Parts: sequence; structure tokens; C-alpha cells
Amino acid sequence: MAHTWHPVEFSFEADSPPDDPYGTDSLTVRFEHESGRTETVPGFWDGGDTFRVRFAPPETGTWTWETLANDPGLDETGSFEVGSGDSERALHDHGYLVADERALRHADGESFFWLADTAWSASTRATTDEWETYLDHRVDQGFNVVQINALRQFDGSRPHDRIPFEDWDLSRPNHDYFRHLDDLVAMAHERGVVPALVALWFDYAGANLDWGIPEEYRHEHSPEEARRLGRYLGARYGAYGPAWLVSGDSEFDESVLGVYRAAAEALGDACQFPLRTAHQPGGQNTPAIVNDEDWLDFHMYQSGHTHDLTVPESQARVNRALHPARPVLNGEPCYADMQEYSGDEVFDRETVRAAGWLSVLAGANAGLTYGALGIWPWHRAGDTFEAADRWGDPKSWDEALEFPSADDYGRLAELLDGLRVHALSPRPDLLAESETGEAAAVTPNAVLVYLQEDRAISMEDAPPVESWQWIDPATGDATHVEASGSSRSVDVDTAPFEGDALLIGERAD
Repeated sequence: MAHTWHPVEFSFEADSPPDDPYGTDSLTVRFEHESGRTETVPGFWDGGDTFRVRFAPPETGTWTWETLANDPGLDETGSFEVGSGDSERALHDHGYLVADERALRHADGESFFWLADTAWSASTRATTDEWETYLDHRVDQGFNVVQINALRQFDGSRPHDRIPFEDWDLSRPNHDYFRHLDDLVAMAHERGVVPALVALWFDYAGANLDWGIPEEYRHEHSPEEARRLGRYLGARYGAYGPAWLVSGDSEFDESVLGVYRAAAEALGDACQFPLRTAHQPGGQNTPAIVNDEDWLDFHMYQSGHTHDLTVPESQARVNRALHPARPVLNGEPCYADMQEYSGDEVFDRETVRAAGWLSVLAGANAGLTYGALGIWPWHRAGDTFEAADRWGDPKSWDEALEFPSADDYGRLAELLDGLRVHALSPRPDLLAESETGEAAAVTPNAVLVYLQEDRAISMEDAPPVESWQWIDPATGDATHVEASGSSRSVDVDTAPFEGDALLIGERAD
């Protein structure tokens, strides 16, 4: 029996496939639930005469299906029964992701806090055994999203073990490459982890060529090629409930907007639950020409690899102020054990942790992405990492997997659980005096203050709170504290530990 929110795959053999099966709409399948609900899903070519369709049933009960194709070999009908999904995994219990004005949610309305890790180069480098080890560790830490480049990451560690296109002919997909990516995506999905797939990094769209990308790593798509790729990726992976990073690090202008629009629209047409964003370069907010695009579902800014902790906060505020309102998250704060862009100082655990807390409390409350040098290029001992002069020498991926800063991000999500962070409102005015590295916010049932350096604080116009506690973000240890002052002004003494501190006030529901 099939189950809700799990892909069901159908395979077909064409009698007379077209000369270019990758670039044609050779097959679609119409699914109908016993209630009358219908879903139409495109198929994809998987080499030779083989075509496949993947469908994720969103409802239990009986589904019937029929193919829509001109080839007699693809002309079939059928039916199947669907039972309920796995209640232990939120993705399988509550369904795939959608966006509202300020939050990401599951299909049934349950709120979802995006806690991602960055594994850009896993698509070309990770083995299934390595991937299993990686995923199980991250799931244990509380991560629920993994960001992967669907194609090759130009600055990943080398050699690249797998290449997505034969001889870099963009009309000839390497089926072995995508079958391996199938395995990686399926392994994430079965653990309840959302695959967040980059469709086109900037070197596939002709953007940022002045960044010094070697000629051999430029494989630019035309809008038509991008549309075909988007349909192919959407048909192949849409049943796994992915989020789509339509762009990667792209400086947007009119010359590349058409390429990304074509890919985004094709992904939207091919996926049952399309969820799309644009992954911005460091320090860049969503540009106006992207904000005006109908396909954009949420904002993903990148505060990037800087020690300036005003950046994560200011970008959260700017993107949150854009209209129409969309969820906001920081999709690439400073990476653990990586050196600062245009500098040689390595980001320590404390700075990485501060960037995360400041982002969320300043308004990027839809979620947060972690990253570590060693993991995103999927580095192994003895590999070549040509960007070492910029980012530093990476440790191996399995050594980087153990960095404690990832536990800090998992702890961040755990501490926010139950505090209705989906309805968070930034309150920079809450602190009577504020310094860089500090942020305050309220939710319907909590007051939250983060301090990069602990100190006694005074708050103005704080909502009524039943109890206060200081929490050590590095350990999760909590200490109750008595506040003093009036209903208009609240004073809280310094926390009983050194370093950064999180103050949580529990409000009455």
C-alpha cells in the first residue's frame, strides 16, 4: 500500500520515443482521488525508452490514474490504495511545505521552522554511505532541511565524482548522475528532511562572470534550456516535497531574470507543492525585480561571511519590510571554521551562534541555515580545494560534521519550539539601551532578548510576563530570575554565566 506524502513511482516503456526525450513533454499522468480531487503530474525521461512518473498522494483512500501521451507504449491506466503517512515525521504527518505571509507551514497548516544545513556539493561528491552518516547525525541534532545544488557546485572540492550533463551538452542529462541524486533526495525525505535544491547557480545563468569563474565552469542556460531543466527537475523530484532555490548567489539584472523566471515557472508547473525562493549573494537583499516576481514564495537572504553582526539584523528588517509580505529566513550566515571574506580571521563558534540568534529575533523568523567549511564543498582528506586562499583550508566533511556550532543551531530551534516563533514580531525598541549584537522580539506567548555579551538590562513597555529565565545558548542551561520595576519598565540582572545569553519571559496565553 502507498502512503500519504511518500512518492509513488510508475515506470513506462515508450514504443517510439522522440529523438530528444529530455526536451519534450512526452508524458503526463492525471491522478483522481475518490473524492473527485485531481492532480496532473509530468513524467520524465530516464534513459533509453524508459519514462517515469512520481506522485505524492496528499490524501488517503483510492486513487485512479491515466496517462496522457501519444505513444501507445505510454498509454496506461490503473488505481492504488493510500494509507496514512508516518506520524513520527512531521513532513510525512502534516504534509509538504507552503508559505503564508510570515511563516512556512505544512499543508495542513502546522507551522514549520526551517533549520537547514548546507551541503552544496553533495550532489556531485557524497556517497550513499557518507550521506547516511551525515543525515542521521543532523537529524539527531534537530535539522529538518538540507540545501543541495542540483547541479555541480563550481567551487566545491575536487575531483568532482559525478557530472550532470554528458560532455556539458545541456540537452543530454547524465542519467547515472540524476539516479544518484535520486538516492540522496530519497534518503533525506525518508528521514523527514526537506531537500532544498538549487536549480541554477549563477554560473549556469551568465551572472557574476566578473567574479573570476574559470571558463570551464561556465555552462550558461538560455531561457528555453532553463525551462526544460526546471520541468525535468520538478518532474523528477517534486514528489519528495522539495523547496527550490531557483538561483544561487546571483546578482540579478534583466539579462538573467528571464533565465530564472523560465526555470521557476517550469518548476511551479511540474511540482504538486512548489515552494520557491532566490538565494541571494552575501549582503544583498531581495532585489526589486525579484520581489515583483509572482513565483517568489519566501525571502532567503545571505548575511554572509562577515564579522559585522549588524548585517544579519539589518537584512532581516529590510526583507521583512518588503511588500507583499513573505516569510524571511537567513539562508547563509557565516560558516563555522571558515575565514572571513577578504580577510583571514576564522569564524568561531560564538560568532556563528550570534549570527543565528540575531537573524531570527530581528525578523527572519521563518528559519535559519547553518553551514560549515568542509561540509559544503564535501571535502575529503587529500582532495583539492581551489578556494582555500579565500575561505581557508577545509577539514574533511566528517570532521566538520562534529563542529559544536551545529549543536548550537539545533538548540536554537529547540528553545524556540512552542514559543510561536511563526508569529514573532521584532521589538528593537524593547531595550532601553541597545548595543550591536543584541536583539529583542515578542511572540504571543514569550518575550525574547538575545545579548552577545551578557549584561543587566532594562526594558521599556514590555508585555506582561509571568516568569523570566536566563538561558545559556551554548548549553541550554536555564536559570530563573526575578525582574524588578514597574509595568512600564522592567529591570533584569545579569545572567549567572559568561558570554552570550538569551532571556525568555513566559507570557500568559
